[in-house]
Amino acid sequence: MSACLVAIVALFGRRIEPRLEEVLLAGLCATLLASLATWLAVERISVPLRRLAETMSAMAQTAKRGQLESSFPSAGGNQDVRLIEETFRALLVSLEESQRARERSYVEAVGAVVTAADARDHETTGHSFRVALYAMAMARSLGLPPDQLKAIEWGSLLHDVGKMAVPDGVLRKPGPLTANEWHIMKQHPTWGFDMLAEVSFLQPAAVEIVYSHHERWDGQGYPRGIAGEQIPLAARIFAVADTYDAITSDRPYRRARGHAAAIAELRRAAGEQLDPAMVDAFLGLSELELRQLTDRCRNVHPGLSLPDDLLDALANPSAPPAAEALQG
Repeated sequence: MSACLVAIVALFGRRIEPRLEEVLLAGLCATLLASLATWLAVERISVPLRRLAETMSAMAQTAKRGQLESSFPSAGGNQDVRLIEETFRALLVSLEESQRARERSYVEAVGAVVTAADARDHETTGHSFRVALYAMAMARSLGLPPDQLKAIEWGSLLHDVGKMAVPDGVLRKPGPLTANEWHIMKQHPTWGFDMLAEVSFLQPAAVEIVYSHHERWDGQGYPRGIAGEQIPLAARIFAVADTYDAITSDRPYRRARGHAAAIAELRRAAGEQLDPAMVDAFLGLSELELRQLTDRCRNVHPGLSLPDDLLDALANPSAPPAAEALQG
């Protein structure tokens, strides 16, 4: 009897054991699947949020350099994540519009001062605007970042602001200057630097153009007599653009010369007055592009608003002029 009982228990044991294993295995699988489902659900939210956070962080860094961009790839994710993304995008669009409006107002205000200053010093106006467009084109060809482009723009526009302190009898004298008059004239970079040094929205590189735009590569310039790469890069870029405009514009003592003559003069001045590398950068600009940039400044006159295409170009120096605008 006892032997039968043992046999029956052994039989039931063999039948029950596999069922317990199956139950345990099924329970383990269910637990793993539930964990996997939870992990996937979290990943569907956390991964897009992480992408969006990385995008926001990168844009915050570029915003510090004065560059905003509302166009960026979608991070994906569920409806809540997309709502956060669209809110962020809308905020950037609003900031971009505000920044553009502020830049245009700055350009309009500075443009009025620059136009009046150019008219006081030259027979024709538009000099500072042409030089700014040439220098910005050079800077873009060199791959300089947006904050440096903006600095080159402002410095180019304001390079001669110190001449506002030069007496008319010296500034507009038709003949040669005396030694004393020339000494006064040579102070205008320092006076301009002093005027602008505490202006908060101007980058240091912009003020360096004002201070250093009459320095020479060979050290024979003024006011400091610095040479070579001691001269700030922005000022070396400006010097080439300024020399080209001086040659191709009418002045009280001579008529304008053509593009070919100006290029020949730039080549001659490379290594003496001008940085050879910056001359090479300027030579990469085509005659057509330079002429089109010049045409944008033809309707700049004291008391008049800046032309819209010129205002747009100055308000957004990082964007090269649209082909259709140049062709127009």
